[in-house]
Amino acid sequence: MRLPRFCTVVALALLMAPAAWGSSPQLANVLPAGGQRGTELELTLSGARLGDAQEILWYQPGIETLGITTVDDNTITATIRIAPDARLGLYDLRVRTATGLSHLRTFSVGPDPEVAEAEPNNDFEQPQAIPLGVTVLGVAENEDDDYFVIEATKGQRITAEVEGIRLGKTLFDPYVAILNTDRFELARSDDASLVRQDAIAQLIAPEDGRYIIQVRESAYQGNGNCHYRLHVGHYPRPSAVLPAGGPLGETVEVRWIGDVEGERTEAVTL
Repeated sequence: MRLPRFCTVVALALLMAPAAWGSSPQLANVLPAGGQRGTELELTLSGARLGDAQEILWYQPGIETLGITTVDDNTITATIRIAPDARLGLYDLRVRTATGLSHLRTFSVGPDPEVAEAEPNNDFEQPQAIPLGVTVLGVAENEDDDYFVIEATKGQRITAEVEGIRLGKTLFDPYVAILNTDRFELARSDDASLVRQDAIAQLIAPEDGRYIIQVRESAYQGNGNCHYRLHVGHYPRPSAVLPAGGPLGETVEVRWIGDVEGERTEAVTL
Protein backbone atom coordinates (compact mmCIF):
# COMPACT_ATOMS: atom_id res chain seq x y z
CA MET A 1 0.00 0.00 0.00
CA ARG A 2 2.83 2.38 0.74
CA LEU A 3 4.43 2.18 -2.72
CA PRO A 4 1.27 3.15 -4.68
CA ARG A 5 0.64 6.02 -2.27
CA PHE A 6 4.24 7.23 -2.64
CA CYS A 7 3.99 7.06 -6.44
CA THR A 8 0.76 9.06 -6.33
CA VAL A 9 2.39 11.81 -4.23
CA VAL A 10 5.40 12.02 -6.56
CA ALA A 11 3.14 12.20 -9.63
CA LEU A 12 1.09 15.01 -8.12
CA ALA A 13 4.22 16.93 -7.19
CA LEU A 14 5.55 16.64 -10.74
CA LEU A 15 2.23 17.80 -12.17
CA MET A 16 2.12 20.81 -9.87
CA ALA A 17 5.75 21.87 -10.43
CA PRO A 18 5.20 23.62 -13.81
CA ALA A 19 2.28 25.58 -12.37
CA ALA A 20 4.35 26.71 -9.40
CA TRP A 21 7.26 27.64 -11.68
CA GLY A 22 4.91 29.54 -13.96
CA SER A 23 3.72 31.75 -11.10
CA SER A 24 7.17 32.53 -9.67
CA PRO A 25 8.82 35.86 -10.50
CA GLN A 26 11.75 35.71 -12.91
CA LEU A 27 14.56 38.30 -12.69
CA ALA A 28 16.63 38.42 -15.87
CA ASN A 29 18.38 41.80 -15.79
CA VAL A 30 19.50 44.47 -13.34
CA LEU A 31 20.65 47.70 -15.00
CA PRO A 32 22.91 49.44 -14.44
CA ALA A 33 24.96 46.43 -13.34
CA GLY A 34 26.69 48.40 -10.61
CA GLY A 35 27.22 51.74 -8.93
CA GLN A 36 29.62 53.92 -6.96
CA ARG A 37 29.53 53.68 -3.19
CA GLY A 38 28.18 56.75 -1.43
CA THR A 39 25.60 57.45 -4.17
CA GLU A 40 21.90 57.03 -4.89
CA LEU A 41 20.72 55.68 -8.25
CA GLU A 42 17.77 54.14 -10.02
CA LEU A 43 17.85 50.49 -11.11
CA THR A 44 15.71 48.90 -13.80
CA LEU A 45 14.90 45.28 -13.00
CA SER A 46 13.30 43.24 -15.78
CA GLY A 47 12.13 39.68 -16.28
CA ALA A 48 8.67 38.20 -15.81
CA ARG A 49 5.91 38.52 -13.22
CA LEU A 50 7.60 41.33 -11.29
CA GLY A 51 4.66 43.76 -11.28
CA ASP A 52 3.63 42.97 -7.69
CA ALA A 53 7.15 43.38 -6.29
CA GLN A 54 7.14 44.08 -2.57
CA GLU A 55 10.81 44.09 -1.63
CA ILE A 56 14.35 43.78 -2.93
CA LEU A 57 16.32 41.42 -0.72
CA TRP A 58 20.01 42.33 -0.42
CA TYR A 59 22.11 39.51 1.00
CA GLN A 60 24.93 41.74 2.23
CA PRO A 61 24.74 45.00 4.22
CA GLY A 62 25.59 48.31 2.57
CA ILE A 63 22.73 48.84 0.07
CA GLU A 64 19.30 50.21 0.99
CA THR A 65 16.17 50.20 -1.21
CA LEU A 66 14.42 53.57 -0.95
CA GLY A 67 11.45 52.84 -3.20
CA ILE A 68 10.01 50.52 -5.86
CA THR A 69 7.88 51.57 -8.84
CA THR A 70 6.04 49.17 -11.14
CA VAL A 71 6.50 49.89 -14.84
CA ASP A 72 4.55 46.87 -16.08
CA ASP A 73 4.11 43.22 -15.14
CA ASN A 74 7.66 42.39 -16.28
CA THR A 75 9.60 45.51 -15.24
CA ILE A 76 10.11 47.55 -12.11
CA THR A 77 12.40 50.40 -11.13
CA ALA A 78 14.01 50.81 -7.73
CA THR A 79 15.83 53.71 -6.12
CA ILE A 80 18.73 52.52 -3.99
CA ARG A 81 21.32 54.10 -1.70
CA ILE A 82 24.84 52.68 -1.50
CA ALA A 83 26.51 53.46 1.83
CA PRO A 84 29.76 55.48 1.72
CA ASP A 85 31.51 52.66 3.61
CA ALA A 86 29.92 49.81 1.63
CA ARG A 87 32.41 47.09 0.86
CA LEU A 88 33.63 46.92 -2.74
CA GLY A 89 32.61 44.01 -4.94
CA LEU A 90 29.53 41.97 -5.76
CA TYR A 91 26.24 42.03 -3.85
CA ASP A 92 23.54 39.35 -4.18
CA LEU A 93 19.89 40.29 -4.56
CA ARG A 94 16.45 38.83 -5.24
CA VAL A 95 13.05 40.41 -5.84
CA ARG A 96 10.27 39.33 -3.49
CA THR A 97 6.77 39.53 -4.92
CA ALA A 98 3.35 38.47 -3.63
CA THR A 99 3.88 35.05 -5.21
CA GLY A 100 7.50 34.24 -4.41
CA LEU A 101 11.20 34.97 -4.82
CA SER A 102 13.06 35.60 -8.05
CA HIS A 103 16.36 34.16 -9.20
CA LEU A 104 19.45 35.50 -7.47
CA ARG A 105 21.30 38.21 -9.41
CA THR A 106 24.36 40.33 -8.64
CA PHE A 107 25.14 44.05 -8.44
CA SER A 108 28.68 45.45 -8.34
CA VAL A 109 29.84 48.31 -6.11
CA GLY A 110 32.97 50.28 -7.02
CA PRO A 111 34.91 53.27 -5.66
CA ASP A 112 34.99 55.46 -8.79
CA PRO A 113 32.54 57.75 -10.59
CA GLU A 114 30.63 55.97 -13.36
CA VAL A 115 30.07 57.02 -16.97
CA ALA A 116 28.12 55.35 -19.75
CA GLU A 117 29.69 54.12 -22.96
CA ALA A 118 28.87 56.66 -25.68
CA GLU A 119 28.30 55.25 -29.15
CA PRO A 120 29.71 55.44 -31.71
CA ASN A 121 33.06 54.49 -30.15
CA ASN A 122 33.98 51.53 -32.37
CA ASP A 123 36.48 53.47 -34.51
CA PHE A 124 40.10 53.48 -33.31
CA GLU A 125 40.51 56.99 -34.72
CA GLN A 126 37.49 58.33 -32.80
CA PRO A 127 37.61 56.81 -29.30
CA GLN A 128 35.50 58.01 -26.39
CA ALA A 129 37.56 60.28 -24.10
CA ILE A 130 37.53 59.33 -20.40
CA PRO A 131 39.61 60.40 -17.39
CA LEU A 132 41.68 58.12 -15.22
CA GLY A 133 39.83 56.96 -12.11
CA VAL A 134 36.49 56.11 -13.70
CA THR A 135 34.23 53.11 -14.33
CA VAL A 136 32.65 52.82 -17.79
CA LEU A 137 29.35 50.96 -18.19
CA GLY A 138 29.28 49.36 -21.63
CA VAL A 139 27.98 46.53 -23.80
CA ALA A 140 30.10 44.31 -26.08
CA GLU A 141 27.87 43.62 -29.07
CA ASN A 142 28.53 41.09 -31.84
CA GLU A 143 31.71 41.95 -33.82
CA ASP A 144 32.02 45.08 -31.69
CA ASP A 145 35.16 46.97 -30.64
CA ASP A 146 34.79 49.69 -28.00
CA TYR A 147 37.61 52.25 -27.85
CA PHE A 148 38.37 54.73 -25.07
CA VAL A 149 41.22 57.25 -24.83
CA ILE A 150 43.02 58.54 -21.74
CA GLU A 151 45.87 60.95 -21.09
CA ALA A 152 48.86 59.72 -19.07
CA THR A 153 52.34 60.91 -18.18
CA LYS A 154 55.58 58.99 -18.48
CA GLY A 155 56.08 56.58 -15.58
CA GLN A 156 52.40 56.61 -14.59
CA ARG A 157 50.69 53.29 -13.96
CA ILE A 158 47.67 52.49 -16.14
CA THR A 159 45.32 49.69 -15.08
CA ALA A 160 42.31 48.60 -17.15
CA GLU A 161 40.10 45.90 -15.64
CA VAL A 162 36.87 44.48 -17.08
CA GLU A 163 34.07 42.98 -15.02
CA GLY A 164 32.09 40.78 -17.39
CA ILE A 165 31.53 37.16 -16.48
CA ARG A 166 31.54 38.15 -12.79
CA LEU A 167 28.35 40.12 -13.31
CA GLY A 168 26.58 36.81 -13.94
CA LYS A 169 24.44 37.92 -16.88
CA THR A 170 25.66 35.57 -19.61
CA LEU A 171 28.69 33.53 -20.73
CA PHE A 172 30.84 36.53 -21.57
CA ASP A 173 34.59 36.30 -22.15
CA PRO A 174 35.94 39.90 -22.28
CA TYR A 175 39.22 41.05 -23.79
CA VAL A 176 41.00 44.31 -22.96
CA ALA A 177 44.10 45.92 -24.47
CA ILE A 178 46.05 49.16 -23.99
CA LEU A 179 47.50 50.57 -27.22
CA ASN A 180 49.50 53.61 -28.24
CA THR A 181 48.32 56.02 -30.93
CA ASP A 182 50.23 54.01 -33.58
CA ARG A 183 47.91 51.09 -32.76
CA PHE A 184 50.70 49.05 -31.18
CA GLU A 185 49.51 46.82 -28.31
CA LEU A 186 51.44 47.66 -25.14
CA ALA A 187 49.45 45.40 -22.82
CA ARG A 188 46.56 43.00 -23.29
CA SER A 189 44.54 40.43 -21.38
CA ASP A 190 41.97 37.82 -22.29
CA ASP A 191 41.88 35.85 -19.04
CA ALA A 192 43.73 36.68 -15.82
CA SER A 193 44.65 34.43 -12.91
CA LEU A 194 43.06 36.77 -10.36
CA VAL A 195 39.71 37.24 -12.15
CA ARG A 196 39.74 34.10 -14.33
CA GLN A 197 37.59 34.67 -17.43
CA ASP A 198 37.57 38.44 -16.91
CA ALA A 199 40.55 40.58 -17.93
CA ILE A 200 43.14 42.94 -16.41
CA ALA A 201 45.75 44.85 -18.48
CA GLN A 202 48.47 46.95 -16.82
CA LEU A 203 51.47 48.97 -17.89
CA ILE A 204 53.80 51.79 -16.91
CA ALA A 205 53.37 54.60 -19.45
CA PRO A 206 56.57 54.81 -21.51
CA GLU A 207 55.96 58.45 -22.46
CA ASP A 208 53.56 61.34 -22.07
CA GLY A 209 50.54 61.18 -24.33
CA ARG A 210 47.32 59.47 -25.31
CA TYR A 211 46.65 55.77 -24.74
CA ILE A 212 43.78 53.83 -26.29
CA ILE A 213 41.88 51.16 -24.34
CA GLN A 214 40.09 48.51 -26.40
CA VAL A 215 37.29 46.29 -25.02
CA ARG A 216 35.56 43.48 -26.90
CA GLU A 217 34.27 39.95 -26.55
CA SER A 218 37.35 37.77 -27.04
CA ALA A 219 35.92 35.95 -30.09
CA TYR A 220 33.84 38.91 -31.34
CA GLN A 221 30.69 36.97 -30.41
CA GLY A 222 29.13 39.42 -28.00
CA ASN A 223 25.46 40.34 -27.75
CA GLY A 224 23.10 42.72 -25.99
CA ASN A 225 23.51 40.81 -22.71
CA CYS A 226 27.31 41.23 -22.62
CA HIS A 227 27.29 44.16 -20.21
CA TYR A 228 30.64 45.13 -18.72
CA ARG A 229 32.16 47.48 -16.18
CA LEU A 230 35.53 48.84 -17.30
CA HIS A 231 37.63 50.20 -14.41
CA VAL A 232 40.42 52.52 -15.58
CA GLY A 233 42.87 54.03 -13.11
CA HIS A 234 46.36 53.99 -11.66
CA TYR A 235 45.66 51.55 -8.82
CA PRO A 236 47.81 48.43 -8.18
CA ARG A 237 46.31 45.05 -9.12
CA PRO A 238 48.54 42.20 -7.89
CA SER A 239 47.54 38.70 -8.93
CA ALA A 240 48.24 36.91 -5.63
CA VAL A 241 49.13 37.42 -1.97
CA LEU A 242 51.33 35.32 0.35
CA PRO A 243 50.63 34.04 2.91
CA ALA A 244 47.05 33.28 1.93
CA GLY A 245 45.71 33.96 5.45
CA GLY A 246 46.42 34.14 9.15
CA PRO A 247 44.88 34.35 12.64
CA LEU A 248 42.02 36.84 13.04
CA GLY A 249 43.12 40.08 14.72
CA GLU A 250 46.84 39.61 14.10
CA THR A 251 49.05 41.80 11.92
CA VAL A 252 50.67 39.80 9.15
CA GLU A 253 53.48 40.79 6.78
CA VAL A 254 52.16 39.92 3.33
CA ARG A 255 53.77 39.80 -0.10
CA TRP A 256 51.81 41.17 -3.05
CA ILE A 257 53.01 39.51 -6.25
CA GLY A 258 52.18 39.79 -9.94
CA ASP A 259 51.77 43.58 -10.12
CA VAL A 260 53.21 45.52 -13.05
CA GLU A 261 55.49 47.47 -10.68
CA GLY A 262 56.85 44.28 -9.13
CA GLU A 263 56.56 42.58 -5.77
CA ARG A 264 55.95 44.58 -2.58
CA THR A 265 55.34 43.83 1.10
CA GLU A 266 52.85 45.36 3.49
CA ALA A 267 51.67 44.84 7.07
CA VAL A 268 47.97 43.90 7.10
CA THR A 269 45.78 43.50 10.20
CA LEU A 270 43.36 40.61 9.72
